Amino acid sequence: MSGVVPYVAGWIGFGFTVRVVALAIQQKPLLQKPITHAISAGFFGGVGSYLYYLEKRQLELIQKRKHTLLENRRRKREFEEAKAKEHAMAA
Repeated sequence: MSGVVPYVAGWIGFGFTVRVVALAIQQKPLLQKPITHAISAGFFGGVGSYLYYLEKRQLELIQKRKHTLLENRRRKREFEEAKAKEHAMAA
């Protein structure tokens, strides 16, 4: 199950946990002002969504670059083989 929903849900859980830990460090009630928990979870959910699509775009760019490099290697190999045949015919 890989997709944006589990990825973002993980970040939302992380955001909620960050808020609870912050309140625990301050020695305040853990569920004080529940709206701040929602804001923290929403913010981290947004971060998670951004990171998911950023990673997706980067993987696509890496695949394109890999394809380009392999194509260039193939062309270079063909050129060198043709050059070797020319040299063999000339000799």
